[in-house]
This record gives sequence, C-alpha cells and structure tokens, in this order.
Amino acid sequence: MTDRDGLYGAVRFAKAALATPSFATLCGAELTLETVAAERHPELVEGRPSRPARPAKEVPTDTPRLVLIAADKTGYGNLARLISAAQLRGRKRDARLRLEDLEGRTSGLIALSGGRNGPVEKALLRRDPDAAVALGARLRDLFPGRFFLELQHHVRPEDPALIRALVRLAMKLDVPYVATNGVAYALRDDAPLADVLTCVKYTTALQTAGTLLRPNHEHHLKSPAQMARLFAEFPLALANSVAIAERCTFRLDTLRGEFPLYPIPPGETSAQSYLRTLVYQGTRERYAQPLDPKVERQLEYELGIIARMDLAGYFLVVWDIANAAKRLGVLAQGRGSAANSAVCYALGITAVDPVGMNLLFERFLSEERNEVPDIDIDFAHQDREKVIQYVYQRYDREHAAMTAEVITYHTPSAIRDVGKALGLSLAQVDAIATEYDATESFESLGSEVQRCQTLIEMCRRIDGFPRHMGIHSGGMVITRDPLVQVAPVEWATMAERTIVQWDKDDLADLGLIKIDLLGLGMLSLLREAFSLHRRRYGDAKASLSLAAIPVDDKPTYAMLQRADSVGVFQVESRAQQSMLPRLRPKCFYDLVMQVAIIRPGPIQGDMVHPFLRRRNGLEPVTYPHPKLKPILERTLGVPLFQEQGMRMAIEAAGFSPGQADRLRRAMGHKRSRAQMSEIYPKLVEGMMANGIERGAAEQLFHMLEGFADYGFPESHAASFALLAYASAYVKCHEPAVFLAAILNVQPMGFYSTEVLVNDARRHGVVVHPVEVNSSEFWSFVDGDGAVRLGFHIVRGLGEGQRARLEAALARGTFAHLDEFAERTELTKDALENLAIAGAFAVWFGSRREAMWALRGLDEREMRGELGRVMDVEEPAAAFAPLRPIETTAFDLWGTGLTTGVQPIAHFREILNAHGAIAAERLGLMPNHLVCKVGGMVITRQRPGTAKGFVFLTLEDETGLINVIVNPAVYERNRRLVRSAKALIVEGTLQLEQGCIDVLAKRFWALETADAIDGVHARNFQ
Repeated sequence: MTDRDGLYGAVRFAKAALATPSFATLCGAELTLETVAAERHPELVEGRPSRPARPAKEVPTDTPRLVLIAADKTGYGNLARLISAAQLRGRKRDARLRLEDLEGRTSGLIALSGGRNGPVEKALLRRDPDAAVALGARLRDLFPGRFFLELQHHVRPEDPALIRALVRLAMKLDVPYVATNGVAYALRDDAPLADVLTCVKYTTALQTAGTLLRPNHEHHLKSPAQMARLFAEFPLALANSVAIAERCTFRLDTLRGEFPLYPIPPGETSAQSYLRTLVYQGTRERYAQPLDPKVERQLEYELGIIARMDLAGYFLVVWDIANAAKRLGVLAQGRGSAANSAVCYALGITAVDPVGMNLLFERFLSEERNEVPDIDIDFAHQDREKVIQYVYQRYDREHAAMTAEVITYHTPSAIRDVGKALGLSLAQVDAIATEYDATESFESLGSEVQRCQTLIEMCRRIDGFPRHMGIHSGGMVITRDPLVQVAPVEWATMAERTIVQWDKDDLADLGLIKIDLLGLGMLSLLREAFSLHRRRYGDAKASLSLAAIPVDDKPTYAMLQRADSVGVFQVESRAQQSMLPRLRPKCFYDLVMQVAIIRPGPIQGDMVHPFLRRRNGLEPVTYPHPKLKPILERTLGVPLFQEQGMRMAIEAAGFSPGQADRLRRAMGHKRSRAQMSEIYPKLVEGMMANGIERGAAEQLFHMLEGFADYGFPESHAASFALLAYASAYVKCHEPAVFLAAILNVQPMGFYSTEVLVNDARRHGVVVHPVEVNSSEFWSFVDGDGAVRLGFHIVRGLGEGQRARLEAALARGTFAHLDEFAERTELTKDALENLAIAGAFAVWFGSRREAMWALRGLDEREMRGELGRVMDVEEPAAAFAPLRPIETTAFDLWGTGLTTGVQPIAHFREILNAHGAIAAERLGLMPNHLVCKVGGMVITRQRPGTAKGFVFLTLEDETGLINVIVNPAVYERNRRLVRSAKALIVEGTLQLEQGCIDVLAKRFWALETADAIDGVHARNFQ
C-alpha cells in the first residue's frame, strides 16, 4: 500500500493481512516532489508553516511523485523520516520532498519511478529525453541496485509507447523495470464511486470535474492473468514485481515504540526508586498519618506490579505532566481506569481514593494483560494548550506529537458530500440531509430520499469510510527514539500542533504508547467560577476551590433531588434529570451511581428499573448467589459497574484479577469467539467448584455476558461524580458566579446561553445586558451580586477582537460613540451588532438611534478629512419606539439571549387560546391529563438505547417542559418535529416520582416569525 505522502492506511492494511499469513504486506508511500525552489516560497518557514492549511481543492493533481517501499527496518525508519521531513517543510496538504532529502537516507528503501506522474516519466511525456536520463541517473545513484522504472498499462493510447520508452531508458541506465498498476480501487465496478470521492476531495461535481477524473476504469486491482496479457512483451517486468516483494521483509506489525527515559535526580538509584519516593511523599498529603496498613499494602502491591512490568518511567512521565499543569495553574484531574490506582492517587494524578472506595486495581493494570495502561487526564479546556505545548517543549517535536483521529462518514455528511458531487444543488442537498441525524443508518432512509437511487447507493457504500483526518481530543504519543522515524508526523490544521498519521486504534495495534491529555469544559467552568468568586468577595469570604467545597452539603443534594441541574456536569441531560428525582441522591456514592446508571449498559441490561424499585422499597433486595452479596450490596444486588463484573468472576469462579479482566475484555464490544469459548468453561467450572450449581452458574455467566458488554467503570463514574458535585455546589450556593462562569466557557453542555440565563433568573439572579461603559470582555459578577454580560456574547465579537477591546477598555470609559469606534477599531459589522444588542443605550434612547448614528460615522469616513471638518448640525431623526417583541428579537439576534422577558411570553395569548398549560403549572395538574403545552424547542434527542423514541425539551417563560415522542408519532410528524423552532404539543401528562413528561400525540408549529431566530436548539447530539 502506497498512500500519498503518508502511511495513513498502513496499520489497518497490515492488521487485515494477519488473518492470511501467506499475504505479504509491503509498507510504502507515494511522495510528492517539490517542483519550485524553496526560495520562491518565503511564506514557508523551515520547520513551521506561516500559512494555514492548503484547501483540498487547491492540491494539484499533476505534481511529480516518487514511490518508496521499506525493504527492512532501517528502510522503514528512513521512509518515516522522509515523509515527516516533506510534511513539516510544507503545510497541511502541501508535503514537499526534495531529492537532496534522500542523500544518506535511502538505505533499506526500494524506489519506483512513480508511473505517469514520476519525474522521469513526465520528462519522457514532454519529449525531453535528456532530462529523463539525468533524473533517472540521479535516482539510480541515490538507490544503488534498488531503483526500478515503473511500467503501467491502463489501456490508454499512449501507454505502449511510454512503456517502450521506459524499457529503452532502463537499458541505457542499466536499471531494472517492474510492472505495476497504479491501483486506485479494488474492482472495476468501484470506479464510479472513486470518481465521486475524487469530486468530493476537490469540491466539484462530476459534470465539471474534467481531467480531475481518471480517463477510464482500468485502475482496479488486476488478476495475474490480466497482468500477464498486458505485459506479455515484457515478462521480466512481472518477475521483478515478485523479486521486490521477496526483498521486502519488513512488516509493520513488528514495529514497537519505547517510552522515553525519565531523568532521575541525584540520590535515586533507578526510576522505580524515584517513583517510590514520590508516591510516599504524596501519601502525606492524601492519607492520614501514620499510614493505614491497608493503604500501605495496596501501594506496595501496585509498586511491585509496576516494577515487574518496567513501567516506572511511564508513571513518572505522566506525573511530570500532571505536576506541570499544577505549576502552570491549570486545573486538572485524572479519570478513567487510572482512578483505580492508589499510586496514581498518591502521585496527585487522580482525585478518587481507590482504597477508600474499594476499587479494583486490575481494571487499570494487570500483569496477565501485559500492556501499558491508559492514564487519561482532564484539563480545563481553555488552558489545555499550555500543557500540550509543555510536552512539545519538554520532549521536543522529534519525540512527541498529537494523535490523529479518523473522521468517518455518517448519514448527513455522506448525503451532503455525495449529493454535491452528483450535481445536486445546495438547497436539494440540505433538504435531504436535514431530515436525518448522525445516529440514523442508511437503512432507515425514507421514501423521499429513495427517489435518488444513485445518491443512496453511493451513500450506503461509503458509510463508515474515512472522510478526513482530524486531531484526537487529547492523545499524545511520546517516544524514546525520534518519533519521526517510528510514525510519520505532519502539521495539523491547528496552529503549533503536529500529529502522527495514525489514530488511537492504530497506535494501540502497534504497541505505541499514548497519553490522553483531554480538555474538559467543566474544569474550565470551575476554574472560572473560583476566580470570579475571589473577585466578587475578596477577603470577605473564604476562597472557593475543589478542596474547600464541603463533602456532604445537604442543600446541594436537595437541589439535585429536585432535578434542578441545568448546567451541572454529567447530570444535566434529559435522561439524568428524569433519573434524579427517582434515585434521590443523598451522598457521594449515590451520585456515583447516578452518573453511571444512565449508560447503555445498565439500560440495555434492563438493570435500571430493578435498581430503582429496590431503592424505593418496591421489591426486595436479592443476590444471584450469597457469595456475591459483598460485591453487589452497595448497588442493591444489581451490577452497575465493570469492576463488579470482574469481582463476581473472582469470587464466584475463583478467577485471578487478570483472568477477570480478560473476561471483561472478551465480552466487550469487539467480542472474540475464540476467547469466549476458552473462558466460558473455566468460568462455569470455577463456579461449580465453589459450590454453585450448574444451572445457577449458567445464569451468572449470561448475566456477566450481558452486563460486561457495556458496563461503566466505577472509577470513571467516581471521577465524574466529584466534578458533578462540585459544579452542583457552586450552582446551589453561588448561582450568579455559576452563570457568569458557564457563559465565559461556552460552548459546552446541553443548553444554549438563553436557557442558562433564564434558568439563573428563575433562581433569583439579576442579569444586566452588555453596556459599553459597564461591561468587560468576559461576563462577571458586580458588587451588587448581579451578572454583567460581557462583549464576548455579542455576535461576531470572539477571541479575535478580545485584545483590541481589552486594550481600549483599559484606557477608561468612553465619552461617545465616535470615541468608542476610534479606540476599539472594531469593524462596521461589529459596531452594528453592538448597536442591535443595545450596548450603546448609555448614549442613545433607542437601538434605531444608535444604528442611525453609525450610518453617520460611515458617511463621515467616506467623505475623508475635508468632509469631516465640514460637518453641519442636522435635525435629530425621530424613530418609532421598538415594540417589546422587536427588542427581544434584537437581543436574541445580537447575543443569543435576552435580559428582558423570555421570548415565549410574547406568545402567551396564542398559547392560551390553544389551551396550553405553562410549565410551572404542570406539576399541579392531575396525572394522565390530556393537555397542550408550548414553547421554544431547546433540545432534540434520539439515544441509540431508546428504541426509536425522540425526546424534546421545550422552554416557555416559566420553565422547561419534557416531551416524549414514540417512533410512530415521530415518523408522522418528522419534518415538523425536526425543523420547527417553537411547537404546540398535545399529549398525555405523566407524573411519576417527581418527573413530569408529556407523551406527545399531536403537533402544531407555534408561529414566531423571526422573533427567536437567534436561539439554536441542541439537536440529536
């Protein structure tokens, strides 16, 4: 496989071949040669591009190329280095290999001339035999005995002549030639799809693609017999293809990357001794002294496993990164299975005490598994870049890079891309794509779309295909040897980021170690809240921090029991809000279960309802077997966590922790029948040996099988529960601080800024609008405890204008509009958006007056200096006052929210005429009442576990309304439910354990003209 300028598909290609040992996978790449001297491109700085990524449609199709294939491990290292050099010299989608790059880096590489786009072939095609000889001779000398001229026959009229010319040149240069095929697709029938994907790449349509498309359908994988017929005149060309394959002994699956050595300070004898020192230093902060023997036993057990697996260096590197975050003032917290480790807790990487919570270490690390564990760390997302750049500086770009993420096609993206390639208009494509969300498969496409059979067939065929390569949310690869000779590296579209060309699964398959440095919006919110709290109260109140939040605050739990959790981490979704009044969390472990229960595992395993019935005393607590009581007692006999499934295997079947982890992995998403058939008898026999009858053992096995498929790690739930509780505490006790903080870290969470502001106002928070002489760039809490909105919420005033605005604000208040425009140097559009948002109310009686004044500024600017000194006093223009609904519309358009009345208040008369009941009155109505409700649609959800049910959240001026739509009703009203900005819904009221839902039967659009166009629902995410 020879991808262009990379090894993008090489890992998956090699992995697929493992099933057929006789199938040899050669690792190579087709590299783009630079055609213009570097001095002609001053915008390209060696080692760092100064321009953004080149758009895909601007990538030329006729640049000269050279094919390189790794014959051995040395060749592979050279290939990876050459790819990295070419990629890092240019910019994204603009790799530039120079022939001088090959000097001293060709050992172990076989070079092919490149086919019609090879430099030698291009010289022959333009009838320049001298250039062809010179280029061929240089490549021959760079690759002594390893350079081949390529013969390709795609049944073009000019192919026979080019092949004969190449054979003559080969004889003249005394180099071999080889038959290749320039394969672009597997089968001839794949050619139309390949053409469509080419059009997608170059953002054109088939009708206008012209020479971007291949001239015929001959670029498929041909059989040996077909190749023999095409090259009957040159049998040596076919023989050489076999000879090359035999020379290439390198296999990508043998590649392994080593983690970097961590520098050990004087006085320490090894990485392990230094790790032990740090761990026991950390215990003095984390645990009471003298150390509990149970804690010490666990630490020694874990340190022993780390030593035997030689992982001390890995833990030190992760500790170093976590420690750097503290030094940089970046709020951070480890999560995932690492929270099962007492060592990680003592090092300050994680925040959950695994000993106190009785968590299972082997869920994180097992000698029997014999692989490097995953340690994921969440950082405040607005500060995470500081940590990423620290890693680049600490280990340098030759040894560290971000992980790539392969973005694949789903229904909407496939419809849009293929539709445009087939020549459909944007309106036609949008009309089809907006009917479907990313969770729907192509099998569900309705009759309207079926009219375009070609579109549907193409979309079905690319379902799950790679669409483009992005950056992983936080994965970083760090290696001991230079990374650029282990995995090719290129620039990302984001500034200052370099990435490897493989995603996390590819890296795992090769055993390359990845650390996840993840951005978490809630940590940013908490960091912002703590800062705003200090600013608001100064020394009048104790500082707010994660450590200062009391562990068992009753008002906070009471708020959660009411499902008053808009904006609260992990428990703000519709499903979580429905669960909160049922589960009624009263302590931290209740919150751990709350976080974990709304997951596919408990839902699909039908464990939610038994758990709730037992918790509410509606059914007795029972256990599958008495031996399992200590494991399942906290969750009332119902397994909720992966660790419980592992402990069940340990206690009931006598499995070792490592065997239990193998069971968990075998019963995961990618099930291995071989592993299952090996584990099943051991599990059942182990249970029977422990006194469990065979029938009960079979039943336990099936329980584990169904549970382990989607079980949620208890350690992960506990890590998230800490942040859920902290965010709930801030919302409960400092709602104004919470609102300002969450506005400053948008986008995040389930709700728009309009919903967040309305929720805060219902909690008594006063919110003041943006005002030129009172606002700052970010929102804050003023001395009276009110939230003052910042310039950041105004349309078009993002981070790009922040420095300019803050510099102008630092010079004091503004006397008039002219001074504001002059000092801020904002664009005309930005000034108009501020006027629409009412930010100039201090100078003008209405927004229309402010807009008129801006027109005057524009006019004076157009007249120039002379015109400005000739200003004459004009009579003041009179404007009709804005109607209340117009003020609301201006607010929503300009800022996405309003500090005036909630938009639906303007339509209450219409809702009353329909007999719609306000949100705040629904809880007072009788259960099963057939009623109507109405409001803005703020969320639409269709979870994969919901069996086709759709969940809507409406907002009126009094609160939120939950609407449930069954699949049949949804299909009858699909277009209206998906597209209407506001709805009137008739259905049956359902009141159950504090939850209020409306089971929808009929829908009407609530006509709001353009009054709420500035509010955007969160749809199917």
